[in-house]
Parts: sequence; C-alpha cells; structure tokens
Amino acid sequence: MTQHLANSPEGLGAAYAERLHRSYLNFRWPLFILEPEEYTRPCLENGWTPLASAAHIAYWDSYQLRRMQSAIDPHGIEPAPASVESNDEMAAKEDRSWDTVLSEADEARQALISFALSLTDDQIEAEYEVRGKRSQIVKVLLERMPEHVAEHAVDVHRYCFSTDRWGREKLFRFYRRHFSSLLDSITGLTEESCTTVLVNGNWTVRDVLAHILAWDEYVLELVKRWPDISLPDARSADPEVEDADELSHWASGDVDTVNARLQDARGGLTMIEVLDGLATCHRRIVSRCRRMSDEAVRTEVEYDKGERGNVVNLLVSTSAHTADHAAEIYAARADGRLVPIRLRSQPE
Repeated sequence: MTQHLANSPEGLGAAYAERLHRSYLNFRWPLFILEPEEYTRPCLENGWTPLASAAHIAYWDSYQLRRMQSAIDPHGIEPAPASVESNDEMAAKEDRSWDTVLSEADEARQALISFALSLTDDQIEAEYEVRGKRSQIVKVLLERMPEHVAEHAVDVHRYCFSTDRWGREKLFRFYRRHFSSLLDSITGLTEESCTTVLVNGNWTVRDVLAHILAWDEYVLELVKRWPDISLPDARSADPEVEDADELSHWASGDVDTVNARLQDARGGLTMIEVLDGLATCHRRIVSRCRRMSDEAVRTEVEYDKGERGNVVNLLVSTSAHTADHAAEIYAARADGRLVPIRLRSQPE
C-alpha cells in the first residue's frame, strides 16, 4: 500500500527526495478524514490546530529551502529572514483558509523535493560558508526536513486515529462507505470492459480490483492476529519456502515485487470471483474487528514496513487505498474509456 516516487534518478538527491516525499505524505494523507470544524480546533497534542500545523510545516520548508539555495549560490536568491515570533505564537495567529494553507504546504514540500533532485552528490556533500562559518548546511537540512515533518505527523496521527475520536460504529461506517464507493464505480460496466479497458498503466478494472483484494486479504490476516503481529524476519520471509509465514506473501521484496507477485497469484480470477472475494473479505474484517476488545483496538503495532498504528489507523489506511484506486475507475468513466450500459427506454 506504500506509495513511492516514480522513475526517480539515482544518487543522494534522489534518496533525499524520496525521504522528503514519504515523510510529507505520512503527515498529509490523514488530513483528508478531518471534518471542517476540526481544521481550526486546537485538538493536537501540542495544543495547535491542524491548520496551524500545516502552516508551520509550509513556513519551515520554504525558509530552509531558501537557506540552502543561498548557500549554494550566495549571489542568487536571498535567504528569507527568520520570523521574530515563536512557533507557538505563529500557530496561535494562523487565520488563513484551510485550502490556502494546504496548497502552500504542498507547494513548499514539492519545491524541496525538486531542489533535492536537482543537486549533484558533490553539492550535497560540500561545505558552504554561512555567517562566517563553514558547514555542510545542505546535507544537514536535507536530513533534518523529513525528520521535522515526521515529528508533527505523530501529533496528527494520534488525533486522527484516536479511538476516542472515532468509536467503533463510526469507523465501520467509514470503512463500509469506501467499499460501497468502489462497488459504485463499476456499476453498469460490462465484464468485457472490466477485463479489456486499461485504467491504470497496464491494469484493467479486474486487475485493479484484484490488487485491492490482495491487500484486503493482508488486512484480514492482520486482524486475525491482532495485536500479536510479528512481521516475518529474513529467515521466514521467502514465500517460496514451504514453512514460510503467511504474511511473507506481502512482506518479502520491494513494493513493485510484492504487487507483481500478488497480481500473478490472482491472475486467473474472474470478475465474479474477485468481487465475491472482496465482499467476503470486507465482511470478515468487520466481523473480526467487532469481536476485538477495546484494548486490542487501541493497541499500536507495526503492520507494514515503516507503518505503525492501531486498528483505526489500519482500516482508515485501507479505505484510503481503496479510494485511490476507485478514483482511477471513476476517472476512466469520466474520460469515456469506460462506458456503462445505458438502460433503453421502454417504448410508449
């Protein structure tokens, strides 16, 4: 389910760009579940609003970018002056709109990513004179900025995935709504169009649904064990080994390798079989979660490489994954690649 930069070049700049991208995505994606009244509510653990947290990240991304640009080219861009206000003071006075602040944060982080990709290894490793002292300011800040947003992502995750904020029934309604939206995306489509029209690279609708099914099956395997989950170690992570852990099918290899393996394993499924699998998996996940104790639901575990959270986090993340791919199907309908069957009007 993890996303990554496509076609990234090699080198230090690409590695830092990937870290900048991943860390910001981790902060950014849970914000979509917030209600408008929560944007300006001081609900985060540090007393800030989600709006102020996004504005804070945008400010420091832009400020540190200008510092690095100025270090590399002292006669080019001037470094922006640091605010005389404290971070808490800036957070308290933030009154711009949600859309404005999020757009600024997105643009600021993308500018950092583009800057990292533009650098040579020598430029990153070099020492620059800053205020009369020489230091590896570019390297230091490229390492610091992913850490900075990750620190604030902790506050966002703790609030957005709090069991007190959700409650079980609200969580299950959210989960069911995104599954229903996926089913709605294929309403009226013929099986032929679902198995021949490409909607995501070389994937058809059937392939997209099989991909979602593969990861829903992973979630089902997780909730069967929750919270006693131990991701396979190197010894038991080979899915070809006879006694390999069941989770090894999802945990062995990089994202592309895992997705290819999962697709191959489901390549022979028909549309009916994929849809039946999705419905069955969805029902069993909810049933398993209903039977969990409150303590188990609240318990945080590492359920994917680099991803840690409670059951709320798991189901919301799964719903976001489903929604992303449902959007691809809706887009194919909107641009005319997928045309649903129209009911012919009855003769008068």
